[in-house]
Amino acid sequence: MSPGNTQFGSISIDWESEPVPNLGQYDSYEQARANFEWDIPETFNIATDVVTRHADRRGQVALFQRIEDEGEQTYTFWQLERESNRLANALEARGVGQGDRVAIVGARSDRVMLAHLAAWKLGAVSVPLSTLYGADALEFRLSDCDASAVFVDQDLSETLADALESIDTVECVVEMGGTTSHIEGIETVGFDEIDGETSYEAVETAADDPALILYTSGTTGRPKGVVQDHQSLLGWLPSFQMCFELPWHDSDPLLYATPDLAWIGGINLVLGSWHYGFPAFRYDSRTGFDPKTVFENIDRYGPTRAVLVPGMLKPMSQLDASQYDLDALQVVMSGSEPVSEQLHEYVTETLGANLNEMYGQTEAMHLVTSCSQWFDADPGSLGYPAPGHDVRIIDEDGTECETGETGIIGLKSPDPTMLVELWNDDEATERKFVADGEWMNTDDLGYCDEDGQLWFKSRADDLIITNGYRVGPAEVEDSIRELDQVREVGIIGVEDDGRGEIIKAYIEPSGGVADDDQLKEVVRSHVKTNLAKYEYPREITFIDEVPTTVTGKIKRTKLEEHERESQA
Repeated sequence: MSPGNTQFGSISIDWESEPVPNLGQYDSYEQARANFEWDIPETFNIATDVVTRHADRRGQVALFQRIEDEGEQTYTFWQLERESNRLANALEARGVGQGDRVAIVGARSDRVMLAHLAAWKLGAVSVPLSTLYGADALEFRLSDCDASAVFVDQDLSETLADALESIDTVECVVEMGGTTSHIEGIETVGFDEIDGETSYEAVETAADDPALILYTSGTTGRPKGVVQDHQSLLGWLPSFQMCFELPWHDSDPLLYATPDLAWIGGINLVLGSWHYGFPAFRYDSRTGFDPKTVFENIDRYGPTRAVLVPGMLKPMSQLDASQYDLDALQVVMSGSEPVSEQLHEYVTETLGANLNEMYGQTEAMHLVTSCSQWFDADPGSLGYPAPGHDVRIIDEDGTECETGETGIIGLKSPDPTMLVELWNDDEATERKFVADGEWMNTDDLGYCDEDGQLWFKSRADDLIITNGYRVGPAEVEDSIRELDQVREVGIIGVEDDGRGEIIKAYIEPSGGVADDDQLKEVVRSHVKTNLAKYEYPREITFIDEVPTTVTGKIKRTKLEEHERESQA
Protein backbone atom coordinates (compact mmCIF):
# COMPACT_ATOMS: atom_id res chain seq x y z
CA MET A 1 0.00 0.00 0.00
CA SER A 2 1.37 3.40 -0.98
CA PRO A 3 2.23 5.90 1.77
CA GLY A 4 0.74 8.67 -0.43
CA ASN A 5 -2.97 9.44 -0.74
CA THR A 6 -5.56 6.87 0.32
CA GLN A 7 -9.18 7.01 -0.80
CA PHE A 8 -12.00 5.87 1.51
CA GLY A 9 -15.03 6.29 -0.73
CA SER A 10 -15.44 10.08 -0.88
CA ILE A 11 -12.72 10.74 1.74
CA SER A 12 -9.06 11.16 0.81
CA ILE A 13 -6.15 11.19 3.26
CA ASP A 14 -2.84 12.77 2.25
CA TRP A 15 -0.45 10.66 4.31
CA GLU A 16 2.55 12.81 3.35
CA SER A 17 1.15 15.64 5.48
CA GLU A 18 0.11 13.45 8.42
CA PRO A 19 2.00 13.49 11.75
CA VAL A 20 1.52 9.72 12.02
CA PRO A 21 2.34 7.46 9.04
CA ASN A 22 -0.09 5.15 7.27
CA LEU A 23 0.36 1.90 9.17
CA GLY A 24 -1.37 -0.02 6.39
CA GLN A 25 1.71 0.41 4.18
CA TYR A 26 3.58 -2.09 6.35
CA ASP A 27 3.28 -5.83 5.86
CA SER A 28 3.54 -6.64 9.55
CA TYR A 29 3.26 -5.19 13.04
CA GLU A 30 6.99 -5.73 13.57
CA GLN A 31 7.82 -3.77 10.41
CA ALA A 32 5.56 -0.92 11.48
CA ARG A 33 7.21 -0.66 14.92
CA ALA A 34 10.70 -0.76 13.42
CA ASN A 35 10.00 2.03 10.91
CA PHE A 36 7.64 4.24 12.92
CA GLU A 37 8.55 7.89 13.51
CA TRP A 38 6.51 10.70 15.07
CA ASP A 39 6.28 13.97 13.13
CA ILE A 40 4.66 16.25 15.69
CA PRO A 41 4.72 19.98 14.80
CA GLU A 42 5.83 22.60 17.31
CA THR A 43 2.47 24.35 17.08
CA PHE A 44 -0.73 22.33 17.07
CA ASN A 45 -4.32 23.04 18.06
CA ILE A 46 -6.90 20.28 18.31
CA ALA A 47 -9.79 22.45 17.07
CA THR A 48 -8.07 23.73 13.95
CA ASP A 49 -6.81 20.21 13.21
CA VAL A 50 -10.13 18.37 13.47
CA VAL A 51 -12.50 21.03 12.12
CA THR A 52 -10.95 24.14 10.55
CA ARG A 53 -8.77 22.30 8.01
CA HIS A 54 -11.82 20.32 6.78
CA ALA A 55 -14.31 23.23 6.80
CA ASP A 56 -13.86 24.18 3.14
CA ARG A 57 -15.54 20.92 2.14
CA ARG A 58 -19.01 22.40 2.71
CA GLY A 59 -20.97 19.17 2.27
CA GLN A 60 -18.72 16.84 4.22
CA VAL A 61 -20.66 15.44 7.20
CA ALA A 62 -18.81 15.37 10.54
CA LEU A 63 -21.56 14.26 12.94
CA PHE A 64 -24.68 12.15 12.67
CA GLN A 65 -26.66 12.52 15.88
CA ARG A 66 -29.76 10.78 17.14
CA ILE A 67 -31.32 12.10 20.34
CA GLU A 68 -33.76 9.86 22.19
CA ASP A 69 -37.32 11.22 21.94
CA GLU A 70 -36.11 14.31 20.03
CA GLY A 71 -35.02 13.24 16.57
CA GLU A 72 -31.94 13.49 14.40
CA GLN A 73 -29.34 16.12 13.51
CA THR A 74 -26.47 16.30 11.07
CA TYR A 75 -23.48 18.65 11.18
CA THR A 76 -20.95 19.29 8.45
CA PHE A 77 -17.39 20.38 9.25
CA TRP A 78 -18.31 23.82 7.89
CA GLN A 79 -21.19 24.10 10.34
CA LEU A 80 -19.03 22.98 13.27
CA GLU A 81 -16.46 25.60 12.29
CA ARG A 82 -18.97 28.45 12.21
CA GLU A 83 -20.76 27.44 15.41
CA SER A 84 -17.56 26.94 17.39
CA ASN A 85 -16.31 30.31 16.13
CA ARG A 86 -19.50 31.92 17.40
CA LEU A 87 -19.00 30.44 20.83
CA ALA A 88 -15.30 31.32 20.90
CA ASN A 89 -16.06 34.97 20.12
CA ALA A 90 -18.78 35.06 22.76
CA LEU A 91 -16.54 33.57 25.44
CA GLU A 92 -13.68 35.89 24.52
CA ALA A 93 -16.02 38.88 24.85
CA ARG A 94 -16.77 37.67 28.38
CA GLY A 95 -13.12 37.57 29.36
CA VAL A 96 -12.23 33.93 28.73
CA GLY A 97 -8.73 33.63 27.31
CA GLN A 98 -5.71 31.40 26.86
CA GLY A 99 -5.10 29.08 29.78
CA ASP A 100 -8.51 29.70 31.41
CA ARG A 101 -10.60 26.67 32.32
CA VAL A 102 -13.99 26.06 30.70
CA ALA A 103 -16.09 23.34 32.35
CA ILE A 104 -18.58 21.34 30.27
CA VAL A 105 -21.42 19.42 31.95
CA GLY A 106 -23.71 18.16 29.22
CA ALA A 107 -25.34 15.18 27.55
CA ARG A 108 -26.01 16.49 24.02
CA SER A 109 -23.10 15.45 21.84
CA ASP A 110 -23.25 18.35 19.40
CA ARG A 111 -23.23 21.06 22.05
CA VAL A 112 -20.63 19.36 24.22
CA MET A 113 -18.20 19.00 21.31
CA LEU A 114 -18.84 22.58 20.13
CA ALA A 115 -18.02 23.85 23.63
CA HIS A 116 -14.73 21.93 23.57
CA LEU A 117 -13.86 23.28 20.13
CA ALA A 118 -14.57 26.86 21.20
CA ALA A 119 -12.40 26.51 24.31
CA TRP A 120 -9.47 25.10 22.34
CA LYS A 121 -9.69 27.84 19.72
CA LEU A 122 -9.28 30.36 22.55
CA GLY A 123 -6.27 28.47 23.86
CA ALA A 124 -8.38 27.72 26.95
CA VAL A 125 -8.49 24.37 28.75
CA SER A 126 -11.73 22.38 28.59
CA VAL A 127 -12.86 20.40 31.64
CA PRO A 128 -15.44 17.68 30.83
CA LEU A 129 -17.63 16.72 33.79
CA SER A 130 -20.31 14.08 34.18
CA THR A 131 -24.00 14.96 34.20
CA LEU A 132 -24.37 12.40 37.00
CA TYR A 133 -22.40 14.51 39.46
CA GLY A 134 -24.21 16.08 42.39
CA ALA A 135 -23.55 19.55 43.78
CA ASP A 136 -20.68 18.49 46.03
CA ALA A 137 -18.85 16.67 43.23
CA LEU A 138 -19.26 19.63 40.88
CA GLU A 139 -18.22 22.10 43.58
CA PHE A 140 -14.94 20.27 44.23
CA ARG A 141 -13.98 20.03 40.56
CA LEU A 142 -15.03 23.56 39.58
CA SER A 143 -13.22 24.97 42.59
CA ASP A 144 -10.14 22.82 42.08
CA CYS A 145 -9.67 23.90 38.44
CA ASP A 146 -10.72 27.55 39.04
CA ALA A 147 -13.23 27.43 36.19
CA SER A 148 -13.96 30.75 34.45
CA ALA A 149 -17.00 29.59 32.47
CA VAL A 150 -19.38 26.63 32.60
CA PHE A 151 -21.51 25.02 29.89
CA VAL A 152 -24.33 23.08 31.54
CA ASP A 153 -27.48 21.19 30.61
CA GLN A 154 -30.57 23.17 31.55
CA ASP A 155 -31.94 20.46 33.86
CA LEU A 156 -28.74 20.64 35.91
CA SER A 157 -28.96 24.40 36.51
CA GLU A 158 -30.16 24.08 40.09
CA THR A 159 -27.43 21.58 40.93
CA LEU A 160 -24.86 23.92 39.39
CA ALA A 161 -26.25 26.89 41.29
CA ASP A 162 -25.78 24.99 44.55
CA ALA A 163 -22.24 24.07 43.54
CA LEU A 164 -21.34 27.68 42.70
CA GLU A 165 -22.39 29.15 46.07
CA SER A 166 -18.83 28.97 47.39
CA ILE A 167 -17.00 29.58 44.09
CA ASP A 168 -16.07 33.06 42.91
CA THR A 169 -14.08 32.34 39.73
CA VAL A 170 -17.00 31.56 37.39
CA GLU A 171 -18.02 34.65 35.39
CA CYS A 172 -20.35 33.08 32.84
CA VAL A 173 -22.72 30.10 32.59
CA VAL A 174 -23.99 28.91 29.19
CA GLU A 175 -27.12 26.79 29.50
CA MET A 176 -27.36 24.13 26.80
CA GLY A 177 -31.14 24.05 26.63
CA GLY A 178 -34.13 26.33 26.06
CA THR A 179 -34.89 29.13 28.48
CA THR A 180 -32.21 30.21 30.91
CA SER A 181 -32.40 30.33 34.67
CA HIS A 182 -30.91 32.92 36.98
CA ILE A 183 -27.79 32.30 39.04
CA GLU A 184 -27.18 35.22 41.36
CA GLY A 185 -24.04 37.20 40.57
CA ILE A 186 -23.20 35.23 37.41
CA GLU A 187 -24.17 36.01 33.82
CA THR A 188 -26.33 33.18 32.50
CA VAL A 189 -27.05 32.91 28.78
CA GLY A 190 -28.68 30.30 26.52
CA PHE A 191 -26.55 28.27 24.10
CA ASP A 192 -28.58 29.30 21.04
CA GLU A 193 -28.94 32.94 22.11
CA ILE A 194 -25.29 33.69 22.84
CA ASP A 195 -23.98 36.27 20.35
CA GLY A 196 -20.75 35.99 18.40
CA GLU A 197 -19.33 36.36 14.90
CA THR A 198 -18.98 33.16 12.89
CA SER A 199 -15.36 33.85 11.93
CA TYR A 200 -12.50 33.54 14.40
CA GLU A 201 -8.72 33.30 14.22
CA ALA A 202 -7.78 30.51 16.62
CA VAL A 203 -4.96 31.07 19.09
CA GLU A 204 -1.72 29.45 17.98
CA THR A 205 -1.01 26.88 20.67
CA ALA A 206 2.13 24.83 21.18
CA ALA A 207 1.67 21.09 20.79
CA ASP A 208 2.44 20.65 24.49
CA ASP A 209 0.11 23.41 25.72
CA PRO A 210 -2.65 22.13 28.04
CA ALA A 211 -5.95 21.31 26.30
CA LEU A 212 -7.97 19.33 28.87
CA ILE A 213 -8.24 18.63 32.57
CA LEU A 214 -9.83 15.23 33.16
CA TYR A 215 -10.88 14.25 36.65
CA THR A 216 -10.35 10.65 37.68
CA SER A 217 -13.26 8.68 39.05
CA GLY A 218 -12.01 9.12 42.61
CA THR A 219 -12.61 5.62 43.97
CA THR A 220 -9.80 6.31 46.48
CA GLY A 221 -9.12 9.77 47.90
CA ARG A 222 -10.13 13.01 46.24
CA PRO A 223 -10.33 13.07 42.43
CA LYS A 224 -7.18 14.13 40.60
CA GLY A 225 -7.20 16.45 37.60
CA VAL A 226 -5.20 14.87 34.78
CA VAL A 227 -3.83 17.53 32.43
CA GLN A 228 -3.53 16.48 28.79
CA ASP A 229 -2.08 18.64 26.03
CA HIS A 230 -3.03 19.23 22.40
CA GLN A 231 -0.55 16.68 21.05
CA SER A 232 -2.25 13.93 23.07
CA LEU A 233 -4.70 13.62 20.17
CA LEU A 234 -1.80 12.76 17.86
CA GLY A 235 -0.52 10.26 20.40
CA TRP A 236 -3.75 8.30 19.99
CA LEU A 237 -3.65 8.02 16.20
CA PRO A 238 -1.44 4.89 15.84
CA SER A 239 -3.80 2.95 18.09
CA PHE A 240 -6.81 4.49 16.30
CA GLN A 241 -5.52 3.19 12.97
CA MET A 242 -4.84 -0.25 14.39
CA CYS A 243 -7.92 -0.95 16.49
CA PHE A 244 -10.32 0.33 13.80
CA GLU A 245 -8.22 -1.09 10.95
CA LEU A 246 -8.54 2.29 9.24
CA PRO A 247 -6.06 1.87 6.36
CA TRP A 248 -7.21 -1.65 5.49
CA HIS A 249 -10.80 -0.95 4.39
CA ASP A 250 -11.73 1.24 1.42
CA SER A 251 -15.41 1.96 2.14
CA ASP A 252 -16.67 5.29 3.51
CA PRO A 253 -15.88 5.09 7.24
CA LEU A 254 -18.50 5.89 9.89
CA LEU A 255 -17.66 5.39 13.56
CA TYR A 256 -20.38 4.59 16.09
CA ALA A 257 -18.82 6.25 19.15
CA THR A 258 -20.74 4.98 22.18
CA PRO A 259 -18.73 6.14 25.28
CA ASP A 260 -19.86 9.09 27.39
CA LEU A 261 -18.34 12.44 26.38
CA ALA A 262 -17.63 13.19 30.04
CA TRP A 263 -14.57 10.95 29.63
CA ILE A 264 -11.53 11.21 27.38
CA GLY A 265 -12.31 7.91 25.66
CA GLY A 266 -15.57 9.27 24.27
CA ILE A 267 -14.05 12.60 23.28
CA ASN A 268 -11.03 11.09 21.54
CA LEU A 269 -13.13 8.70 19.47
CA VAL A 270 -14.95 11.64 17.91
CA LEU A 271 -11.72 13.61 17.51
CA GLY A 272 -9.94 10.68 15.86
CA SER A 273 -12.69 10.42 13.26
CA TRP A 274 -12.64 14.16 12.62
CA HIS A 275 -8.85 14.26 12.36
CA TYR A 276 -9.08 11.93 9.37
CA GLY A 277 -12.06 13.81 7.95
CA PHE A 278 -14.82 11.22 8.36
CA PRO A 279 -18.00 11.33 10.44
CA ALA A 280 -18.87 9.98 13.86
CA PHE A 281 -22.31 8.81 14.90
CA ARG A 282 -23.58 9.60 18.41
CA TYR A 283 -26.75 8.38 20.09
CA ASP A 284 -27.79 10.54 23.05
CA SER A 285 -29.84 8.38 25.38
CA ARG A 286 -32.10 9.81 28.06
CA THR A 287 -32.99 6.50 29.71
CA GLY A 288 -29.73 4.54 29.80
CA PHE A 289 -28.29 1.72 27.74
CA ASP A 290 -30.68 -0.40 25.67
CA PRO A 291 -29.15 -3.23 23.56
CA LYS A 292 -32.06 -3.12 21.12
CA THR A 293 -31.27 0.53 20.35
CA VAL A 294 -27.69 -0.41 19.42
CA PHE A 295 -29.00 -2.84 16.82
CA GLU A 296 -31.47 -0.25 15.54
CA ASN A 297 -28.69 2.33 15.16
CA ILE A 298 -26.41 -0.07 13.30
CA ASP A 299 -29.29 -1.06 11.00
CA ARG A 300 -30.38 2.54 10.42
CA TYR A 301 -27.07 4.38 10.01
CA GLY A 302 -24.75 1.65 8.75
CA PRO A 303 -21.61 2.39 10.76
CA THR A 304 -18.53 0.54 9.55
CA ARG A 305 -16.89 0.70 12.97
CA ALA A 306 -18.34 0.62 16.48
CA VAL A 307 -17.16 0.76 20.07
CA LEU A 308 -18.92 -1.94 22.09
CA VAL A 309 -17.58 -2.84 25.52
CA PRO A 310 -18.34 -6.19 27.22
CA GLY A 311 -21.08 -4.61 29.34
CA MET A 312 -22.89 -3.81 26.07
CA LEU A 313 -22.04 -6.98 24.17
CA LYS A 314 -23.37 -9.35 26.82
CA PRO A 315 -27.00 -8.04 26.78
CA MET A 316 -26.80 -7.66 22.99
CA SER A 317 -25.90 -11.34 22.71
CA GLN A 318 -29.17 -12.25 24.42
CA LEU A 319 -31.26 -10.66 21.63
CA ASP A 320 -32.08 -11.96 18.16
CA ALA A 321 -29.77 -10.10 15.77
CA SER A 322 -31.13 -11.72 12.60
CA GLN A 323 -33.85 -9.08 12.12
CA TYR A 324 -31.28 -6.29 11.71
CA ASP A 325 -29.04 -5.39 8.78
CA LEU A 326 -25.50 -5.51 10.17
CA ASP A 327 -23.65 -5.90 6.85
CA ALA A 328 -21.94 -2.51 7.00
CA LEU A 329 -20.19 -3.25 10.30
CA GLN A 330 -16.57 -4.22 9.71
CA VAL A 331 -14.74 -3.66 13.00
CA VAL A 332 -15.70 -3.58 16.67
CA MET A 333 -13.31 -2.06 19.19
CA SER A 334 -13.71 -2.96 22.85
CA GLY A 335 -12.08 -1.82 26.06
CA SER A 336 -12.66 -1.10 29.77
CA GLU A 337 -12.34 -4.82 30.60
CA PRO A 338 -11.14 -7.96 28.79
CA VAL A 339 -13.54 -9.58 26.32
CA SER A 340 -14.39 -13.20 27.08
CA GLU A 341 -13.90 -15.91 24.48
CA GLN A 342 -17.69 -16.30 24.19
CA LEU A 343 -18.23 -12.60 23.44
CA HIS A 344 -15.27 -12.60 21.05
CA GLU A 345 -16.96 -15.39 19.12
CA TYR A 346 -20.28 -13.53 19.23
CA VAL A 347 -18.77 -10.44 17.58
CA THR A 348 -17.01 -12.33 14.81
CA GLU A 349 -19.77 -14.83 14.04
CA THR A 350 -23.07 -13.08 14.86
CA LEU A 351 -22.16 -9.44 14.24
CA GLY A 352 -19.83 -10.43 11.40
CA ALA A 353 -17.10 -7.99 12.41
CA ASN A 354 -13.46 -8.16 13.40
CA LEU A 355 -12.88 -7.54 17.12
CA ASN A 356 -9.92 -5.59 18.46
CA GLU A 357 -9.33 -4.83 22.13
CA MET A 358 -7.62 -1.67 23.38
CA TYR A 359 -5.94 -0.59 26.61
CA GLY A 360 -5.32 2.91 27.89
CA GLN A 361 -6.23 5.21 30.74
CA THR A 362 -6.90 8.87 31.43
CA GLU A 363 -3.21 9.51 32.15
CA ALA A 364 -2.08 7.86 28.92
CA MET A 365 -4.76 6.98 26.41
CA HIS A 366 -4.70 4.27 23.77
CA LEU A 367 -1.36 2.57 24.33
CA VAL A 368 -1.93 -1.10 23.56
CA THR A 369 -4.28 -2.69 21.07
CA SER A 370 -4.91 -5.63 18.80
CA CYS A 371 -5.31 -5.52 15.02
CA SER A 372 -6.71 -8.54 13.21
CA GLN A 373 -5.11 -7.39 9.95
CA TRP A 374 -1.67 -8.05 11.42
CA PHE A 375 -2.09 -10.76 14.04
CA ASP A 376 -4.62 -12.93 15.84
CA ALA A 377 -4.62 -11.78 19.45
CA ASP A 378 -5.85 -14.21 22.08
CA PRO A 379 -9.32 -13.29 23.40
CA GLY A 380 -8.96 -11.27 26.60
CA SER A 381 -5.41 -10.08 25.90
CA LEU A 382 -4.67 -6.39 25.50
CA GLY A 383 -2.70 -7.02 22.33
CA TYR A 384 0.60 -5.28 21.59
CA PRO A 385 1.91 -1.73 22.17
CA ALA A 386 0.91 0.51 19.27
CA PRO A 387 3.85 1.76 17.18
CA GLY A 388 5.40 4.85 18.75
CA HIS A 389 4.66 3.71 22.32
CA ASP A 390 7.17 1.79 24.46
CA VAL A 391 5.04 -0.18 26.95
CA ARG A 392 6.61 -2.84 29.14
CA ILE A 393 6.02 -4.77 32.35
CA ILE A 394 8.34 -3.32 35.00
CA ASP A 395 8.94 -3.54 38.74
CA GLU A 396 8.84 -0.59 41.15
CA ASP A 397 12.45 0.30 40.26
CA GLY A 398 11.78 0.40 36.52
CA THR A 399 13.47 -2.94 35.77
CA GLU A 400 11.75 -5.00 33.11
CA CYS A 401 10.03 -8.13 34.44
CA GLU A 402 10.54 -11.64 33.14
CA THR A 403 8.09 -13.21 30.71
CA GLY A 404 4.94 -14.25 32.58
CA GLU A 405 5.88 -12.31 35.71
CA THR A 406 3.24 -9.92 37.05
CA GLY A 407 4.42 -6.33 37.31
CA ILE A 408 3.49 -2.72 36.63
CA ILE A 409 2.36 -1.75 33.13
CA GLY A 410 4.85 1.03 32.44
CA LEU A 411 5.03 3.62 29.66
CA LYS A 412 8.44 4.95 28.57
CA SER A 413 8.79 8.72 28.88
CA PRO A 414 8.47 10.97 26.94
CA ASP A 415 5.35 10.02 25.01
CA PRO A 416 2.83 12.31 23.27
CA THR A 417 -0.17 10.59 24.86
CA MET A 418 1.25 10.92 28.38
CA LEU A 419 -0.24 13.33 30.93
CA VAL A 420 1.43 16.72 31.37
CA GLU A 421 0.83 16.72 35.12
CA LEU A 422 -1.73 16.16 37.83
CA TRP A 423 -3.38 19.54 38.32
CA ASN A 424 -2.03 21.50 41.30
CA ASP A 425 -0.29 18.43 42.72
CA ASP A 426 3.44 18.25 42.03
CA GLU A 427 4.00 15.48 44.57
CA ALA A 428 1.34 13.23 43.04
CA THR A 429 2.74 13.95 39.58
CA GLU A 430 6.20 12.90 40.73
CA ARG A 431 4.80 9.68 42.21
CA LYS A 432 3.40 8.74 38.79
CA PHE A 433 6.96 8.16 37.53
CA VAL A 434 9.67 5.69 38.52
CA ALA A 435 13.36 5.25 37.72
CA ASP A 436 14.10 9.00 37.78
CA GLY A 437 11.19 9.75 35.46
CA GLU A 438 12.08 7.16 32.82
CA TRP A 439 8.80 5.27 33.18
CA MET A 440 5.24 6.35 33.92
CA ASN A 441 3.58 4.03 36.41
CA THR A 442 0.05 3.29 35.17
CA ASP A 443 -0.82 1.75 38.56
CA ASP A 444 -2.12 -1.21 36.59
CA LEU A 445 -0.67 -4.71 36.91
CA GLY A 446 -0.17 -7.06 34.01
CA TYR A 447 2.22 -9.50 32.41
CA CYS A 448 3.75 -10.23 29.02
CA ASP A 449 3.41 -13.72 27.55
CA GLU A 450 5.91 -15.61 25.39
CA ASP A 451 4.45 -14.09 22.21
CA GLY A 452 4.87 -10.54 23.50
CA GLN A 453 1.16 -10.00 24.14
CA LEU A 454 0.25 -7.91 27.18
CA TRP A 455 -2.39 -9.09 29.65
CA PHE A 456 -4.16 -7.04 32.30
CA LYS A 457 -4.29 -8.45 35.83
CA SER A 458 -5.69 -5.70 38.08
CA ARG A 459 -5.18 -2.28 39.51
CA ALA A 460 -2.06 -2.31 41.67
CA ASP A 461 -3.96 -1.45 44.82
CA ASP A 462 -6.64 -4.11 44.18
CA LEU A 463 -4.32 -7.09 44.14
CA ILE A 464 -5.35 -9.98 46.39
CA ILE A 465 -2.64 -12.27 47.79
CA THR A 466 -4.20 -15.53 48.93
CA ASN A 467 -2.09 -18.42 50.21
CA GLY A 468 0.89 -16.90 48.38
CA TYR A 469 -0.93 -16.55 45.05
CA ARG A 470 -1.40 -13.10 43.52
CA VAL A 471 -4.94 -12.70 42.17
CA GLY A 472 -6.32 -9.75 40.21
CA PRO A 473 -10.01 -9.24 41.04
CA ALA A 474 -10.90 -8.09 37.53
CA GLU A 475 -9.94 -11.48 36.11
CA VAL A 476 -12.25 -13.30 38.56
CA GLU A 477 -15.05 -10.79 37.89
CA ASP A 478 -14.75 -11.32 34.14
CA SER A 479 -15.08 -15.06 34.59
CA ILE A 480 -18.15 -14.87 36.84
CA ARG A 481 -19.86 -12.35 34.50
CA GLU A 482 -19.94 -15.04 31.83
CA LEU A 483 -22.72 -16.77 33.79
CA ASP A 484 -26.23 -15.87 32.64
CA GLN A 485 -27.43 -15.90 36.26
CA VAL A 486 -25.08 -13.01 37.14
CA ARG A 487 -25.88 -9.40 36.27
CA GLU A 488 -22.81 -7.87 37.97
CA VAL A 489 -20.10 -8.90 40.40
CA GLY A 490 -17.46 -7.22 42.53
CA ILE A 491 -14.45 -9.01 44.03
CA ILE A 492 -12.50 -7.98 47.14
CA GLY A 493 -9.93 -9.58 49.42
CA VAL A 494 -10.95 -10.40 52.98
CA GLU A 495 -8.41 -10.99 55.76
CA ASP A 496 -7.94 -14.61 56.75
CA ASP A 497 -5.67 -16.08 59.42
CA GLY A 498 -4.67 -19.10 57.41
CA ARG A 499 -4.33 -17.70 53.90
CA GLY A 500 -3.58 -14.03 54.49
CA GLU A 501 -6.60 -13.12 52.37
CA ILE A 502 -9.46 -15.01 50.82
CA ILE A 503 -11.44 -14.02 47.76
CA LYS A 504 -14.96 -12.76 48.37
CA ALA A 505 -17.59 -12.11 45.67
CA TYR A 506 -20.47 -9.68 45.98
CA ILE A 507 -22.93 -10.80 43.33
CA GLU A 508 -25.96 -9.06 41.85
CA PRO A 509 -27.98 -11.97 40.39
CA SER A 510 -29.90 -11.54 37.13
CA GLY A 511 -33.09 -12.71 38.78
CA GLY A 512 -32.84 -10.61 41.90
CA VAL A 513 -31.33 -11.23 45.31
CA ALA A 514 -31.67 -14.74 46.74
CA ASP A 515 -29.48 -16.68 49.14
CA ASP A 516 -29.03 -19.39 46.54
CA ASP A 517 -26.59 -22.12 47.58
CA GLN A 518 -26.90 -23.73 44.18
CA LEU A 519 -25.81 -20.54 42.38
CA LYS A 520 -22.89 -20.19 44.79
CA GLU A 521 -21.71 -23.64 43.83
CA VAL A 522 -22.15 -22.87 40.12
CA VAL A 523 -20.00 -19.74 40.52
CA ARG A 524 -17.24 -21.54 42.43
CA SER A 525 -17.17 -24.46 40.01
CA HIS A 526 -17.09 -22.09 37.01
CA VAL A 527 -14.10 -20.14 38.34
CA LYS A 528 -12.21 -23.28 39.36
CA THR A 529 -12.75 -24.70 35.88
CA ASN A 530 -12.04 -21.58 33.86
CA LEU A 531 -9.38 -19.77 35.89
CA ALA A 532 -7.55 -21.53 38.70
CA LYS A 533 -8.59 -23.47 41.78
CA TYR A 534 -7.06 -20.86 44.06
CA GLU A 535 -8.99 -18.03 42.35
CA TYR A 536 -12.50 -19.11 43.25
CA PRO A 537 -14.45 -17.01 45.80
CA ARG A 538 -14.55 -18.82 49.13
CA GLU A 539 -17.20 -16.38 50.32
CA ILE A 540 -20.18 -15.15 48.28
CA THR A 541 -22.79 -12.57 49.25
CA PHE A 542 -25.80 -11.65 47.10
CA ILE A 543 -26.74 -7.95 47.05
CA ASP A 544 -29.34 -5.75 45.33
CA GLU A 545 -26.82 -3.76 43.31
CA VAL A 546 -23.04 -3.87 42.93
CA PRO A 547 -21.76 -0.28 43.36
CA THR A 548 -20.02 1.17 40.29
CA THR A 549 -18.60 4.51 39.18
CA VAL A 550 -20.24 6.52 36.37
CA THR A 551 -17.84 4.81 33.95
CA GLY A 552 -18.93 1.35 35.09
CA LYS A 553 -15.90 0.47 37.21
CA ILE A 554 -16.47 -1.54 40.37
CA LYS A 555 -16.33 0.61 43.52
CA ARG A 556 -14.30 -1.83 45.56
CA THR A 557 -13.96 0.67 48.42
CA LYS A 558 -17.75 0.58 48.87
CA LEU A 559 -17.71 -3.22 48.99
CA GLU A 560 -14.91 -3.10 51.54
CA GLU A 561 -16.95 -0.69 53.66
CA HIS A 562 -19.91 -3.07 53.41
CA GLU A 563 -17.69 -5.93 54.54
CA ARG A 564 -16.36 -4.02 57.55
CA GLU A 565 -19.88 -3.01 58.59
CA SER A 566 -21.11 -6.60 58.32
CA GLN A 567 -18.29 -7.79 60.58
CA ALA A 568 -18.77 -5.06 63.19
